[in-house]
Parts: sequence; C-alpha cells; structure tokens
Amino acid sequence: MVKGERTMRATDLSAAELLSFQSNEGKIFFKDRRTIFVGVDALGTLRKDLISALGMDRAKGFLLRYGWHCGTNDARYVKDVFAWEEETEWLLAGPKIHGVTGNVLAVPIEIRGNRETGEFYSEGYWHHSYEAEQHLEYFGYHHEPVCSTLIGYAGGYGSEFLGRKVIFKEIECIGKGDRHCRYVGKPVEEWDAEINPELPFYKEENLAIELDRAYRRIEKQKEVLSNALSINEKLSKILIQGGGLSTIVKILAQNLRTTVVLEDKNFNLLESFGEYTPHDILTFIQTSGGKQAQRIQRLMDEKRTVHLSVPGQFGWQHERLISPVLLKNEVCGYLSLVKPLDPFDEIETISLQRASTICAVQFLNERTVIEAEQRMKGEFLNELLIENPNVENLSYRMKLMGYDLDKPHYVFVFSLQHRYESHVQQRDTHFMEFKKRIAETIHSQLKSYGRNGLVSTRLDKIISVIPEVLLTQMKLDPKSFGELLVNIVNANYADFRITLGVSSLCKGIGSFRNGYEEANKSIGIAHSRVVKSNVITFDELGSLGIILHAKNAQELESFAMRLLKDLLAYDKEKDAELLKTLYLFLENQGNIHQTSREMMISIGAIRYRLKRIQEISGIDLTRAKDFFDTHLALQILMFYGVFEL
Repeated sequence: MVKGERTMRATDLSAAELLSFQSNEGKIFFKDRRTIFVGVDALGTLRKDLISALGMDRAKGFLLRYGWHCGTNDARYVKDVFAWEEETEWLLAGPKIHGVTGNVLAVPIEIRGNRETGEFYSEGYWHHSYEAEQHLEYFGYHHEPVCSTLIGYAGGYGSEFLGRKVIFKEIECIGKGDRHCRYVGKPVEEWDAEINPELPFYKEENLAIELDRAYRRIEKQKEVLSNALSINEKLSKILIQGGGLSTIVKILAQNLRTTVVLEDKNFNLLESFGEYTPHDILTFIQTSGGKQAQRIQRLMDEKRTVHLSVPGQFGWQHERLISPVLLKNEVCGYLSLVKPLDPFDEIETISLQRASTICAVQFLNERTVIEAEQRMKGEFLNELLIENPNVENLSYRMKLMGYDLDKPHYVFVFSLQHRYESHVQQRDTHFMEFKKRIAETIHSQLKSYGRNGLVSTRLDKIISVIPEVLLTQMKLDPKSFGELLVNIVNANYADFRITLGVSSLCKGIGSFRNGYEEANKSIGIAHSRVVKSNVITFDELGSLGIILHAKNAQELESFAMRLLKDLLAYDKEKDAELLKTLYLFLENQGNIHQTSREMMISIGAIRYRLKRIQEISGIDLTRAKDFFDTHLALQILMFYGVFEL
C-alpha cells in the first residue's frame, strides 16, 4: 500500500484507524492486511492443550517464538503502511498496537531507541494481560512469569526496529502471584548472565523432535500419576489400619525421599522425618515481606499449597512446600516437604496435598479419642462410661441423688467452639467460665421441664443424660428437643458455635458408654461432613452410623471397595460420573426423574449410566440387598474421603 500524505504519530492509532470490515464477504482488515478475531477463551484452551501436551518449558518456546514472529511482522508492516512523523513513533506504535488489538494494556515507564547508535531500552507495565488471566484460569499460580507471547511480540517488534536482537524479560507477573506484570527490554548483549536461561527458547526446533518430547513427557506423566496413586494407597492403608500421624509422616518421607515436617496451626513441631534443624518458622511467617508475604497470604487466607524459601537468619535455610491441613475448612496444622535447594516436582505436590487430607482425618480421629478419654474422668459420668461399671452400686448412688438411670435415656454431647477461637485461646479461664455457665443453663432448663438431667463439663464439651420420659411428656423427638436446647443456649451465648450429638436410646446403665461414643461419633461426622443442621442424632445416620461405630475400619473399606472399585477405576480413567449418578439415584430412592433433575441431564442419560453401572460392577439395583449394600458402601467411601460429590 502506498503511504498516505498525512504523517502519523503512535497516539493517532486507534481501532477506527487500523480496522475495517467487509461483512458481506466475511472479512476484517488491519489496514489492507486481512485479519481475524479470536476469543481469548479459545486461545486459552489452545494454550492449555499445548502446555498439557508439551510441558511448560516446551510450550513456552513455541509461544515465545509465535509472539516474536507476530511482533516482527507487525513492525515491518506498520513501517511501510504509515508515514511516521519520526522513527521513534514507529517504535512507540508497538505497545499501542498491542492495546488496540486487545492483547494487553501497555503502560511504558521508559522507552528509547536509536537505530543509528544501536541504543535501546524499554521498561513498563502490562495491565489486563490475556495470557496471565488464561494461565490462572487453567493452572493457577506458576513459579515464574507466564506472558510468553507478549514477551516474544515485544522482542520481535523491538528487534525489527533496531536492526539487532532485542530481548524482553518479564520481571514481575500476576501469573506467579505478583500484583502486576512488569517488563524490561534491551539488546541481548547488554543483558547479564540472568538472560542466559531464556535464550534457548528463541531457537527454532524441529516439530518431530518436539512431538517426540511430548510423547516422552506423556509417558513420564503416566509414571508420575502411577507413583502418586501408589503413595496415596499406602497413606490410605495407614489411616484405615489405625496408624498415627508419625507413621503418615514417615511413609511420605520415605517414598518421596525428602524431609517431611508436620506442625500445628501455630507452627509448633508435631512430627518430622528426615534431616531437621530447629528453627523459628513462626517469626518467618509473621515478618516476611515482598513475594514471600504474598505467598504466605495465599497459604493463610486462601488455604492453598505454596512454595516458600526460608532464609538462614531464621535458623535453617531451606526450600519448603507447605500445605494446610484442613478440618471443615479450618486449619488445624501444616504439612511440609523440605529440601536444601532443589525445586519440587509434580508428584511431590500431588502427594503432599493428598497426605494433608489423610492427616486431617487422622487429626479428627485422634482428637476424638483424646477428648473421649478426658471426658471419661468426670465424676459420675466417668463411672457411667467405663467398661463393666459396678451397676448395682452406681445405680443405688444415682437414685439417692434423684437419677433413675435404669430407665431409658439419651446421651447428649454439646461441642462448644467460640466464634473468635484465637481470642479465647489467650483467655482459657474466660472460656471455662462460660462453659460452666452454659452447662448451668442446660441443667436449669431441664429442671424447668420437671426433670433432673445429669450434666457435666469436659474440655470443650458438655455431656448430659436426658430421660426418655421427658421427651415423651413434651411430645418431642430427640432431634427436636436438642434443637430446642441449642436455640436457648445460642440466644444467651451468641459468641459460641454449638454442635450437638445425640445417641440412640440407652436402656440401662451398662449401655451409657456405648451411647456416649455414638453421640461423640455423631459430632465427629458433623464436623467432617457438610451437615446443614447443628444437631445430629446417631439414629439419623442409619446403618452408616452403626458401621462407622465398628472397630475394624479396614474391614469397612474392604467391604466398600469390593463393591465399587471397578466403578472408581472407570470414573478416574474416563473422567466420568457414574459414582455420583449412582449415589444420587440411591439417595432419591430409585427415582430416575428426581435424579435427572438434580444432575441436570436427561432421563435417557440416567438410564444409560445405570446400565453401564450394572455392566461394569455387576450390581443389580432391582435387588434389595444390592440396593442397600451399594448405598452403604458409597457412604463409607465418602466418609473416608475416597469418593466426593
């Protein structure tokens, strides 16, 4: 195209100036050069597939070189198509075009270039980078900058302008957790050794070689997943067999061949395996600034796994991959992998996150055991809860105090948690006083109903034995009566969050220990599963409660896996939802229409999935035994975290 007579400045460029449309022919033009519009979602998907197939490093090379060629071609084109007021305007047009075309908003801090002297320097910010946004959408934060096509474009444009190779480097990027994207560009000779790792990405490579590398990487990925599954199986077996936190830490460390550290939520050491040096990790967490502070914020606020570099000034220089241990979305500790210098790979990240989940369940189990042991020291309730109590003697003494425990009773266990837990931890006396007052409120309320109820406090819980006759007189079932008591307590002590576990009906003094364990187990399930109500009875757990109350957890898992292992394997391999379909179908008592509505798929699709379920597993849902056993097995796997909706 012949240059127009009007001279141009970079600030004159706009979409109206650059773009024209021939809708009747389905064409869009960048001046006289045909172009197309492609949505960023489509580019993001392409970028994701490229990274998944080739790996981050190989994909980075492709994206960078693609951007380089785009920048070079645009620089050549706009040089000839416009009559620039001066050469600097041609250079300034590069970031302007980047914005007009929707790639990114470039805000230069400094940009200068002289073709005669070879001088070049560019520095500035990129805002709203489509590339960073898409990377976060599909992969989350990366450990290095991710705007490869933008870097390539800037380098290609700058090199074409200067007539010598210009390399741009992204020194900050929102794709790795920084607050903005920031770039610097200068001739390759003026960079220090820091640019050397980037230079190989600019070299053209044979596609066949790249595909071969992609194949090898896929094979490596299969190996990674296989190893991760193997470690997961070992950790799951530890949990089912009743192994403690120390065993979980040891097995993880031995399989990953690195140091593993388990700390409580205040970063006090609980367990470690491997080389370990005592150090002040809490001070590091509280005082770190810059990028470390941003990562710590993601760990503490977003509860995400992060990579921290701990300097020697805190007592031990090391690299730490740390994952929060969560119970009901509350942090109860931190599990970390520790290395002197080396980075962490994918299998380590996957295994750490799975191990943190295993630790969470073990935390729950051990807390339940500890709390149960401590409560059993309480006066009369202690005697009620011991094995083989002296029934005659205890019954006699309780009757003297007005408690006839030979008649049917329920065991109520109230779990107390202050809504400002960290505040209360600093004032234990304050918490104990309020707990005592709450117990007195419950006792007074029972007395106002005309019946004495045995009430005692243990740690953060209150235990009460409620006679069945009281509920009969009030015409309330145990859950409704429990909700009544909880609402009364909440009205007077709004700062406390209360969870109530209720046993099945205890008939005789000898059954109170079992009733206490049932109520305690109900609380544990309420804390570990999504339960809308803050009152949960053991009876409403049905057969799941009875089985989870059993002692041999390994047999429970074996029972569930015998029925569902083939469906689990199929869902993992095909990324399917047969188990979810099966669970909802059973929850809806075999109602296909209701299951279809909840899953938002057609009835025909539900029928097809049920047919595949029977073909794969051999389960016949028309038989009552299969229907019951399958529902039970799904609930067991959900409780132990093997299957999630």
